[in-house]
Amino acid sequence: MEKPIVYIASPYTSGDPAINTHFQCKTFDQLLSDGVVWPVAPLWTHFQHTVFPRPYEDWIAYDRAMLHLYDACLRLNAEESSIGYKQEESSGADGEVDAFKAMGKPVFYSVPRLYEWARTAVVETRT
Repeated sequence: MEKPIVYIASPYTSGDPAINTHFQCKTFDQLLSDGVVWPVAPLWTHFQHTVFPRPYEDWIAYDRAMLHLYDACLRLNAEESSIGYKQEESSGADGEVDAFKAMGKPVFYSVPRLYEWARTAVVETRT
């Protein structure tokens, strides 16, 4: 059985973009290390943007164009407890959640629930 490919949806422009990106990269690392799913961290485009800035709408369009490639979405709030940071609001992440739901694909709001599903999910074989 193949592991599901999971898109991480979390805040970026609401709050601190650098902390939000750090949070998503940390989440990606945890998911990859756990080995239950193949994570996708769309906020990696933050680093592309620092070298080659583009309008916000370009990044949203890019992410939306890729969503059909993934099996599920993990919607999280960005948190960094060491500095008391928490960002919940994100129109971009909420829009991505809506897109996954419209495609009939599952959306999860916690890693344990995602893993519970992933361990029994049947995903299409990719070539």
